[in-house]
Amino acid sequence: MRTTLIITLWLAMAWTGCAGEGTLEEVDPDAAPQTPTYAEHIAPIMKHRCTACHAPDAQPGEVEGYGYETCDKVVLYWQSIEDTVFKVSSMPPAGAERLTSSEKLTLRRWERQGLDCGNSP
Repeated sequence: MRTTLIITLWLAMAWTGCAGEGTLEEVDPDAAPQTPTYAEHIAPIMKHRCTACHAPDAQPGEVEGYGYETCDKVVLYWQSIEDTVFKVSSMPPAGAERLTSSEKLTLRRWERQGLDCGNSP
């Protein structure tokens, strides 16, 4: 009987923990680098998730000119990233692989550090 109660309580706590309580930063602060740098952390995210479409020669039309291939351009167009990735979640578009929670947390932490490019172009 006591074992059943313990298992039931453990399952209830596990279920509640999986219900999305708290942000990733609260639940697992080590899921992303504490002090991300552009070269080591941000550039790979941008290359993997964004630059296939958002590069000067990627696609004509609406995305043309929104190149994210350098740190300066990521900083220049940060408001667009803020709007489309964090506010309305329209990027990456349907059918494309979404940013992971860890990648989003990495971007947020870099933003909090002032979008520092360091020695990166």
